Amino acid sequence: MAPFFTQYSVEKNPPAYEEYSFELPELYRQIAKEELREDDTVRESSLIEMRQWIANNPHIRKCRTDAKFLLRFLRFQKFSVPMACEALERYLSIRELHPTWFKQLDCNDKSMKEILEYDPFTYLGQDSAGRMVMLIRFGRFHAENHTALQDSRYTVMLMETILEWEEVQIGGCQVLIEYEGCTVSSFEKWSSSELKLVMDLCSCSYPLRYGEIHAFGLPKFGVPAAETLLTFGNPKMRDKIKCHSSVTGLEKYIEPTMKPKEYGGAVDLSQLNQAFRKRIEEQREITLGLDQMEIDVEHYASVWEEKEPLSVEEASVVFNPLNIE
Repeated sequence: MAPFFTQYSVEKNPPAYEEYSFELPELYRQIAKEELREDDTVRESSLIEMRQWIANNPHIRKCRTDAKFLLRFLRFQKFSVPMACEALERYLSIRELHPTWFKQLDCNDKSMKEILEYDPFTYLGQDSAGRMVMLIRFGRFHAENHTALQDSRYTVMLMETILEWEEVQIGGCQVLIEYEGCTVSSFEKWSSSELKLVMDLCSCSYPLRYGEIHAFGLPKFGVPAAETLLTFGNPKMRDKIKCHSSVTGLEKYIEPTMKPKEYGGAVDLSQLNQAFRKRIEEQREITLGLDQMEIDVEHYASVWEEKEPLSVEEASVVFNPLNIE
């Protein structure tokens, strides 16, 4: 793929920075203050400190330093600048160490367009608490047509898209997963190393704030893969996940104004999916532009090798991986 040029510079020490303006509704200003310790003064001083750290870091060669990008990490770590800097390093590292997963995420690629047409992820909107509500219909990932890697690249592309949205950075997300239509192949195609990388992506390396994660109707043949996945996560992440034996009841977790017809509401699911696809396409240049960032790969490979997560066997001793209600 030819180099892609984006509206965001990756010069790590630019001569000037664009002034930031908070433009979200008042609800998000309140959430930012109460939950993230963010106000205009804290935000400005934290951005200055983080930008200086990037400029002085010899292992970061190119990096976005615009406010929207850095606020992903500052908000994720409630404006602890040292922790936000570490989160940025982890994010940049996983992208460089696993380029087949995290680079050249083009929504116009053949496999991406095919998966987008299946609509396994639907953005339902922002609820009254300011959270993004994402519906995942796992059975819409076609096990026969696409590999685990292709499904993962699609998922990462969506995460890069929504992390550009400040309302998601602040409000976090609620995830609803439905397993209707799954087959044995839906789970068997995932290796343990791929499941490990998925959990690292979701719980460590990408700065997405999760509220509740509800899974409905996980089939018995999918339990081993789900348990393996969870053993790679930390207990804090696992505590957010609630498994329900049946799909019945999923609609209770969707507010009436955003509930699709398929779940007893009045919202057109196809229109939601079309709007979501359009937003992904509109952000194509921004997503591809992330590939211009560069770090000292050898340095960070050694750093994260020293911080390996627990093995499946070690984690299984710590907690019972899956508890289905």
